Amino acid sequence: MSSKKSNLTVRLTTAAVAIPLLLALIFMAPAWATFALVTAAGFLVTWEYCTITFADEHRAGKLLASLISVAMASVLYFVPQFFTESLVGGFLAIFLLFLFTYKDQKRVSHQIASSITGILYGGVVLTTLSLLVRDAGEAGPFWIIMVMVVVWSSDTGAYFAGRAFGKHKLYEAVSPNKTIEGAVGGVAGSIVGAFAANYIFALVGNWEPLLVWQVLLLAIPGNILSQVGDLAESLIKRAHDVKDSGTIIPGHGGMLDRIDGLLFASPWFYIIFTHVLN
Repeated sequence: MSSKKSNLTVRLTTAAVAIPLLLALIFMAPAWATFALVTAAGFLVTWEYCTITFADEHRAGKLLASLISVAMASVLYFVPQFFTESLVGGFLAIFLLFLFTYKDQKRVSHQIASSITGILYGGVVLTTLSLLVRDAGEAGPFWIIMVMVVVWSSDTGAYFAGRAFGKHKLYEAVSPNKTIEGAVGGVAGSIVGAFAANYIFALVGNWEPLLVWQVLLLAIPGNILSQVGDLAESLIKRAHDVKDSGTIIPGHGGMLDRIDGLLFASPWFYIIFTHVLN
């Protein structure tokens, strides 16, 4: 069996096991369990981001940043009135650690900046997904699925449109395989996925059907942000000559590889839900 076929088999097997488990957790477990899952993913995102940017340097710094991301997520979810203080405290802890344990003065500012970025990625940005599930009440599980549908339908649409029509490079310096045609196909995929999800959710669950303009308001900007998130991770990996952010998900690489688009799209969904739809 070729390596490509073998990798595809692993990817499909992982998806076949993980997707039903994920859906069961989202729909059957309480909101705090979803928070725990998202926060665990945030820990991994911060760890992987720091691993990419630190290489093999300063394991303590990577661990502290990852733990602070969990603390940030917890404060933002349970006691948001103390978020500013906790954010300042977390950043000071990072500065103090590197101040007294650095090994290379030329690298320390890079490590501090990478730690802070990783914390914001995993502990703040991703937590908007938990907040969306919590604040949406009984419709919360459907909202998290809607975000996933918009993001991952984009991947599907971009793949098929790129293979069929792709001729013009989107951003070759960052991601040589991506094309403008694929990006447009990704937008189309997100729109189709969002309308399908909106229709199905209204049939099977506690979901108030969204109007056409509301679906488009979620799907189009959400798709664009998702694609930007994908490009952002590609830029970071290319800058550090890394293929995958990790190996924790068999056949799919690391957590950051799998949810890079979700990271950028989730805040948009939360903003629209809280300030436009709610």
